[in-house]
Amino acid sequence: MLSRKLSAALCVLATTQTTANSLEESDLERVTVYGSANPVSLSDYPGQVSVLSLEEIQLFDPSSMSALFRDVPGLEFSGGPRRTGETPSIRGRGGENVLILLDGARQSFISAHDGRFFVDPELIRRAEVVKGPASSLYGSGAVGGVLALETLDAADLLSNSESYGLKTKFGLQDANNDVLASFTAFAQSEQIDLIANFNKRTSEDITLGSGAELSSDDDIASGLVKLGYTVNQALSLEASWQHFDNTAIEPNNGQGLNEVDNDVIKDITSDNYRLELALTPDDMPWVNASITLFKASTEVEEYDPSLPRTTIREIETEGLSLRNTSLMDVAGTQLRMSVGIDWYEDTQQGLDTNTESGLRGGVPDGSGEFLGAFAEWEFTLKEPLGLPGQLLVMPSIRYDKFESEAPSISTERSEDSATSPRIATTYSPSEWLSLFASYSKGFRAPSLNELFLDGVHFSVPHPTLFDPTQNQFVFVNNNFVANTELTAERSKSYEFGFGLDFEDVLFDKDTLSTKVSHYRSDIENLIDLNVDFAYDASCFTPPFFPCSAGVSSSKNLDNGEIKGIELTSDYQLSQFALSVNYSHIEGVDLDTGSDLGSLTPDRLNLDARWHFKQIDGLIGTRLQLAKSFTRQALNTESGALEDVEHRAGYGVIDLYAKWSPSTVKGLSVNFGIDNLFDKDYERVFEGVSAMGRNVKASVSYTYTM
Repeated sequence: MLSRKLSAALCVLATTQTTANSLEESDLERVTVYGSANPVSLSDYPGQVSVLSLEEIQLFDPSSMSALFRDVPGLEFSGGPRRTGETPSIRGRGGENVLILLDGARQSFISAHDGRFFVDPELIRRAEVVKGPASSLYGSGAVGGVLALETLDAADLLSNSESYGLKTKFGLQDANNDVLASFTAFAQSEQIDLIANFNKRTSEDITLGSGAELSSDDDIASGLVKLGYTVNQALSLEASWQHFDNTAIEPNNGQGLNEVDNDVIKDITSDNYRLELALTPDDMPWVNASITLFKASTEVEEYDPSLPRTTIREIETEGLSLRNTSLMDVAGTQLRMSVGIDWYEDTQQGLDTNTESGLRGGVPDGSGEFLGAFAEWEFTLKEPLGLPGQLLVMPSIRYDKFESEAPSISTERSEDSATSPRIATTYSPSEWLSLFASYSKGFRAPSLNELFLDGVHFSVPHPTLFDPTQNQFVFVNNNFVANTELTAERSKSYEFGFGLDFEDVLFDKDTLSTKVSHYRSDIENLIDLNVDFAYDASCFTPPFFPCSAGVSSSKNLDNGEIKGIELTSDYQLSQFALSVNYSHIEGVDLDTGSDLGSLTPDRLNLDARWHFKQIDGLIGTRLQLAKSFTRQALNTESGALEDVEHRAGYGVIDLYAKWSPSTVKGLSVNFGIDNLFDKDYERVFEGVSAMGRNVKASVSYTYTM
C-alpha cells in the first residue's frame, strides 16, 4: 500500500526521537505498519505482531496461505488441507473476527466452507499478523486481529541502479502433484514503478499422513498488474489489479472428507482493484495524506452434476479511505497524530437453480454499509517522571456507524454504532529492556448472513413417512430463520509483557531478541448459529404434515473469556540464526464452563538455519511440537462437562535449502521436505489428517538491466 510505504519512509526520515531501537531503512521489515496508524518498530510496539519479509516467503516456497503462516504463534488455519477451505483464527477468534487486508483493501468474502484467500503466495512481498483487537483502527471485523498481505513491486526485484527485468519460476511438490509456472516483468525509473505477473498453478489429490488420498483438484490462474507513478516529490499515484481464477473439483464442503460421487465443480473468481493518491510535501510535516479507492469482487459458483444444481455466492466490497499524519514538536517531545475516515459497503447475492425463487438458502441478497472515523496519537517522553529511559504512549479511538438490510428477506433494517478506544504504552528503562501494556475495547457487527438467514439449512428423512415409489423416506427441512435483533459482539482486552534485546550474549556480535506477553479478552453477546433440531408433533400423527425438523438462527450468547501467552525469540550469530515461538490459548464460556473459540493445543516452533557463504547456500530445519488437546462442552441433559473432541500431541520436522550462486546472477534454487517422517497428525479438528511427507523444489531466474 503506497501510503504505508511513504509513511515508513517518512518515519525513518523523521525519527530524531531517541527510541530504544531507531528505525533504519534496512530495518523496515522489523516494523509494524498495520498494528498502528504509522510504522513502529516491533521491539517498541506495545503488543505482539509477526512480520514475514519477502526473503522469508521465498525461502519457504509456500503453495498455500497455511504453509506461508505455519510458524506464526497465535495464528491457526482450520478447514483441512485443501486450500479452498482454509480459514484463519487469531488467538482463538476466527471467521468474522479476523480482518484480512490485501494491499490495504478489505477482503470481505466469508463462506461456511469456501475459504477466504484468493491470491497466490507467489505474489506476496510482505505479510503481517497483528494479534488481538484492532477495532480502534479498523472497526468491525478486527476483534481477533488483522492479517495483512502486500503484493510485489518492481522495487522488490530491482536494485537502485537497475531499470527493468524479467523473472521466471517453476516449482513442484509431490504430496498433491502441485505444479507452478510464474512469469513476471517489471521496470522502474525515477517516476515509474511497474510490474506485471502471471501465475499458473495446478494440483491434484492430497496424500495425507495417514496414507489416505483426499480428493482435490485445483486449476488456478492468477496475476497482478501494478503501476506506481511519482508526479513530483510531494505527489504520488498507484493503481493495481489483482486477479484470481480457480476451477476446483472437490466435495461441496471444501473442509470435509471425501464423499462418494459427490464432487462438485467450483469456479472461483476474485478481482481486486485499487487506486491510491499520496501527498507528502517535504516542507509540510503536518501533511502525510492519502486517499484510497478500492473494489473487491469474489464469486464462487458450484455445479453439482448429480442433481443437477448450480449455486452461486458473490460478495462485492467497495470502499474509500482517507488518512493523514501530522508530525509536531511539542515542548521538545515529538508528537505524531493520525486521523482517518473509512467508508465501505458489502453487497451479497446468492443463487440456487433448484429453488422456485432462485434464492440460495443461507446466502441472503442484501448489503451492509459502514462509516467510521479514527484518531491515533503517538508521543515519546524522555526520562518520564525523572525515571531513566523513555516512555512511548499510543492512545487511539474510533467511532463506527453501520447498517444492514436484505429487502427480499425482511423489511427491517439492522442499525447500530460503536466506539472503540485503545490505550497502549511501552516503557524502555534501558536499551535492552522494554515493558509494555495495553487496554482496548472492540466490537464485531453481525453480518448479513447472521442477520438475515433464510431458506433450507439441511434436509433429513421424515420420521414416519416412506415413499415406496422412490424407495426412500420423504425428506423434511430444518430451515433458517432471520434474526434482525442481533447485537454486536463487544470485548474488553488487556495485554502486558516485556521485551529483551541483547548483544554479545554468548559470542562477540551475536544478538538475542525476545518478547513475551500475556493477554485476556472478556467477550459479551457472542454471535453463534443455534440449531434447534426437533420434529414437529404433527410429524407423528395423520396426515403427518405439516412437518419440519426445527429451525436454525443466529443468537447472541452470554459471556466468554479468551486468554493466553505468546513468546517470540530470535538469536543470530554471523551465519547462524535460530527462532523460537510458543503459544498457549484458553477459551471458556463463563456461563456453562464449555470451551470457547477456535482453540488449539500449546505449540512450540523452532527454526534453525545456517548460511554457507562460501557456496552461496543456506540449509535449515523447522520443528513443530504440539501437546495433546481435549475440548470440553456442557452436556445439557446431565449438566456436566464432557469431552467432545480429542487430538493427540505430535512433532513434525521440515528441512529446507536454498542456493543462489554468485557465478550465475539471478539464479535461485529451492529445495525442501515438509513432514520429513511422514507423521500422521491433526493440526485442528476436521476429522482429517494433515498433509503427509511433501518433497518440493523450485527454480527461478531473474534477468535485470
